[in-house]
Amino acid sequence: MTVKILIADDQVLLSRALATILGSQPDLEVVATVHDGQAAVDTVAHTPVDLILMDVRMPKLDGVAALKKIRAKPNPPKIVMLTTFNVPDTVKAALTAGANGFLLKDADPETLIESVRTVAAGQTVLAADVVGHILPGALTVAADTLPSHVQQGLSLLTPREMEVLHAIGEGKTNAEIAAELVISATTVKTHVSNLLAKVHARDRVALAIIARKVGL
Repeated sequence: MTVKILIADDQVLLSRALATILGSQPDLEVVATVHDGQAAVDTVAHTPVDLILMDVRMPKLDGVAALKKIRAKPNPPKIVMLTTFNVPDTVKAALTAGANGFLLKDADPETLIESVRTVAAGQTVLAADVVGHILPGALTVAADTLPSHVQQGLSLLTPREMEVLHAIGEGKTNAEIAAELVISATTVKTHVSNLLAKVHARDRVALAIIARKVGL
């Protein structure tokens, strides 16, 4: 199955570069590029899109505002936010509004491609630099103790699952975890699915917060 991608970024050269990188993959297809938030909203209304790479700062309608409008539509596409700035408040606003991930624009091509595939498969991605800035703030508003069902789930984790949870807490992608633990990416995905089920986490961001909260 080919993932149909919309790129929304006011930097024309960057948009072209992203389109070239993603278009080089047989399972990824860039169906449109736009350069402001309102154009992104309008494009989704008439073009089938599975995933959007959305710049945070754009004219006419900023990325977060466009995200909210698109997420309000029936069966909205998945959305990954892009930025050159690691601003915790912006990250939190985007994730609260329903973003499926947050990447810095200087991500290498391999990370970009892996992240798009990860989100298309139904998971959440956060760049390591983003994790390092947002999680401390997230933890300050978290409960003093984890819910009992989460604690119980943690007690059921295998040593390997604990290693994967630790790596997620560091913001690593599935490919990076696979390389670090010398296992296949498919095995990593299985471990992530098991982690989500055992600790009753909604997504990868929740797993990262749990990892930081328990000191992994």
